[in-house]
Amino acid sequence: MVLSSFVVVSSFIITISAYTWPSPQYDALEKLLYEGSDISGVPIASITRGCATRGQPAEQKSTVAAEWLRLAYHDMATHNITDGTGGLDASIFFELNRPENIGAGMSDSVGDFQFSATKYISRADIIAMGAVWAVASCKGPSIPYRGGRIDAKGSGRLGVPEPQQDLASHTESFRLQGFLSTEMISLVACGHTLGGVRSLHFPNIVEDKRGNVLSTSTFDTTDAFDSAVLVEYLDSSTMNPLIRVVNTTLASDLRIFSSDGNVTMKSLNSESAFLQACTTLLEKMINTVPSNVTLTDEIKLLPAKVTDAQITVCNSQLIFQTMLRLSHLNTVSTPKNRKVKLFWCDKRGQFKDCASITNVASAPESPPVEVSPLTESQSTTFIAYKFSVPMSANRSVAKFWFQVDEGDGSTPTIHDNDGRGYILPQDEIIHASSIGTIISDFTGDQLNHSFIFDAGIRSESNFTRAQIHASDYSSRGSGPLLNTTIELQRNATKTFVEGYDLYTAHVATAGGGLNVDMEVIINGVSYAVDYISAATIDQLGPLSTITNITTSSISTAPGTNTSSPSSAVPMHLLPLVYLAASAVLLTSLLS
Repeated sequence: MVLSSFVVVSSFIITISAYTWPSPQYDALEKLLYEGSDISGVPIASITRGCATRGQPAEQKSTVAAEWLRLAYHDMATHNITDGTGGLDASIFFELNRPENIGAGMSDSVGDFQFSATKYISRADIIAMGAVWAVASCKGPSIPYRGGRIDAKGSGRLGVPEPQQDLASHTESFRLQGFLSTEMISLVACGHTLGGVRSLHFPNIVEDKRGNVLSTSTFDTTDAFDSAVLVEYLDSSTMNPLIRVVNTTLASDLRIFSSDGNVTMKSLNSESAFLQACTTLLEKMINTVPSNVTLTDEIKLLPAKVTDAQITVCNSQLIFQTMLRLSHLNTVSTPKNRKVKLFWCDKRGQFKDCASITNVASAPESPPVEVSPLTESQSTTFIAYKFSVPMSANRSVAKFWFQVDEGDGSTPTIHDNDGRGYILPQDEIIHASSIGTIISDFTGDQLNHSFIFDAGIRSESNFTRAQIHASDYSSRGSGPLLNTTIELQRNATKTFVEGYDLYTAHVATAGGGLNVDMEVIINGVSYAVDYISAATIDQLGPLSTITNITTSSISTAPGTNTSSPSSAVPMHLLPLVYLAASAVLLTSLLS
């Protein structure tokens, strides 16, 4: 529910239909797509930022974008439209030894994405996302993205067209992939606006003219995702190695481009027509999946996003943490007088569900937030407001929401999950990341990791089971490297916080992508902390809690009958304001 005309992203509004927080899969996909960092905080999308190149020596360099786009197409090329098998399903992980997948760029690209898959984001999802980042990083269009792909457990059929094949073979390959002959022409042009051919891998196509220095011949004269490949073909200035090759048997681009008398190529002969066609066809390409896979709705950027909402422990203090990420155009300066406030209701005790009292915190930290090439290409940046507020177990947190006041006289904006409030799912079990431990050592050449996860379970809980579910998808093989359930054991050796007992579990893995869920079962009901990265262990850092916590005497909680705000009352004035009220108000929020 938005209570003002304030627009988070300057002059445009992004409508997100049917999104309600929390939405674990959507939240995970949106974060990776637009921030570019995986669950462990690794900024994988930054590898292609600025249409970056890699490779040694300089003559062999290629843009990362070209490699990532090629990887996505080669993975998709296993699709068979007649029986619904194959497609963009990460089967490429098992197909790198095929001649059709030759090149260091393929194995390098697989390595780029190997450690970032999770239970919500498959390898195939990341490969498709890599294609979106690739195009955006080289000043190309924004390709609409959907998640939900399922990873293959083995290799797919042979299907990638090769330069020496004739036109009939190429046309049939694309037909099986689901593309018409005109779409084949356009898609090849879209794919070949980036990259080129290395003499190392195709010496019959690219002659090494510098002796022992292997070279690369590019498809056009620019690194950008633009129509140069088409323009240079039509005006005959092209040096595309799959057109200008001595052995015309290998001139596959020439055969494909001219296959309809250049009608399709001429129809694309404007920058806008070319980019529109590429947007449509590349979206179709990354959405080509096995027939038993249903993709998500399009993953659109959330203008206001709540992240990292949790009850945790730091410096022997129970705290409630959350962060509000706001989007805005990077051409517009952030309002200097903006004030962001966090409101929340107690879950327990006299004032639970904001009965008479609503808690208020202000002056949050503003940690930097990465943006992906896609977000960067849309001239958008993020500002985050992180709240860490001390709390007590006997009050806890039921739900929360935010108020953003631009300080310019306009009505403050309320972010409250479309009137529902952001409801904290549970407080029966919490993750105490700050007291966990990571131990790493080598067994021969193998680096192994041992993780100690610490959980707090409410002291009064009469639970029947407490456990963690651990998974690690950072293997090039089939399925997760680790997928196991481990019992949480009572740990009385560490000092913990009042209201919770400490429990510990040990997880060992040789992989680099461990994440866990913590679960406690009470009276047959499961309570869980979902999607915890092992990288968060001992990474909370110095605690900077917000001390200027106030209360509001009139409930403004989402869903309540009273919606008019009241002024916040500083804690040091409570004895004067509420002298005749409950004695509870005379105590600190930490009690």
